[in-house]
Amino acid sequence: MKTALGMLLVAVHVVVFLLIASHCRGTDLTVELRAPLASPTLALDGELPAAIADRVAIALEQDPPGLARRTWSTRYRGGYLRSIGAAQLVGPFQDPDGRACSGRVVVGQRLLDAFAAPMKIALEAELKGEGFVGIGDFVRVGKLQLRWAQLASHPEDRFVKAAPHGYVRVTATLQFQRVEVPLTVALLPEANATEVKFAILARAELEFGNRFMQWVSDRLGGDKLATRFTRRQIDNAIVTALQPPPPFDVGGQTITFAYCDGVPEIVEGSYGALPFRVVIGRVDGDPSVLPPRRGPAPKLPIAPTAALAIDLDLDALNALLFELWRTGYLDKRLADAGLDQRFNSDPIVTEFLSVRISAPRLALPPVLSAKGKDLRLAADARVAIADGALRTVGRVWGGIDFALGGKVEPISADLGALELSCERTPTRLVPCYADLVGAIRDRGADFHGELTRTFAALLSDIFVEQRLSDSALPVELVIKSAAPSVITDASNASLHLDLDAELVSSP
Repeated sequence: MKTALGMLLVAVHVVVFLLIASHCRGTDLTVELRAPLASPTLALDGELPAAIADRVAIALEQDPPGLARRTWSTRYRGGYLRSIGAAQLVGPFQDPDGRACSGRVVVGQRLLDAFAAPMKIALEAELKGEGFVGIGDFVRVGKLQLRWAQLASHPEDRFVKAAPHGYVRVTATLQFQRVEVPLTVALLPEANATEVKFAILARAELEFGNRFMQWVSDRLGGDKLATRFTRRQIDNAIVTALQPPPPFDVGGQTITFAYCDGVPEIVEGSYGALPFRVVIGRVDGDPSVLPPRRGPAPKLPIAPTAALAIDLDLDALNALLFELWRTGYLDKRLADAGLDQRFNSDPIVTEFLSVRISAPRLALPPVLSAKGKDLRLAADARVAIADGALRTVGRVWGGIDFALGGKVEPISADLGALELSCERTPTRLVPCYADLVGAIRDRGADFHGELTRTFAALLSDIFVEQRLSDSALPVELVIKSAAPSVITDASNASLHLDLDAELVSSP
């Protein structure tokens, strides 16, 4: 009898416990989200369960334009935090049909100085065998100099009536048998949608001191002489250096740079610069997905020791990333990196976990933004997660932090963020595998070397070992290395590349 009463008492306790547990069970955190992947303005409003809506903290972790990310977080008893995150590409966006500038090529005074010697040789070859009555045959070109100039610094150049953007000032002495002809040439840059060219103004001082020789001077015409002997030699070299970077091939995909609607900029004795843009296309099936637009960014000056420099605003960098994503290059590189294989074969995973993942696929183009004095690359990817018989889609949010300009590592890349949410349905998100993601995040230092090498190689592929040439010149300009640095403000940034270049004989 006592045994029966004891069993009945235990049964009653079990029933009561189950009833209490059923009433005490917390409401799971879920977010019903029907937001588009890309939107001109932020549209990341999710629907929460009514029972916990007032306890959920909502935050915007990354501001638009660019990849914005909203999080929904709540704490349960015991201090356990659960979070869900979702990303959206937010405008304003760049216009594939527009001509807004997003970068510039900077030609330093050092490169003009280097051009002087081969130009002198080319001019002498051009003038060889020439002669004029009264002054004799051509002998040689005296010292030739090129200089970035502003008219205010050269009042003696009265033959230049206006130079709103500055000009290239060329001075030389043409030595004939009987006279030396001082020559001054002004090359005024003119840029349009398809090319940059120079208007040539010249002055040759032919003052000979007697009537007969002055008659020769008037007949010869100093301006005609100067223009004839410089048109094919000097401007071609500078145009070649000032052009946008040449198209480059990355993994079978071609990235193209083009002229934009900006104007040349010349600083006396320092540099000349011409802006350019990155050509972008549209995504098949979803033309609303485009790189974000921030507008002009601050820029660093060219280093005194650099021959060339390239400035890439965030708009240019994000246009490059967009094209590499749109053409499938970035997804291929992610697959080649084997992140899924490394995870699946990790000894801890194989021994203690049943979870396996696929290679990540980028749902949106990665986006760079300013982060303090450096840059952060944000990415939103999808990964297939298998846990035994369970299959789900994971939304991976990652951030890579870049430090540029260091003496030991010119580019340093580190894992700055890693978060995961799962799709219970395509529109319902739930927290998942928080401990697993935390363990991977804690091992972020392991990714430093691979990330740094990958992005340093990409930078080298685009800009290093490029050869700039013109058929009218006996030399080529070869870019040997690139030294990166960055300048940021509150909402924008630009990547500055000082290029070490040298002139070599054309093959």
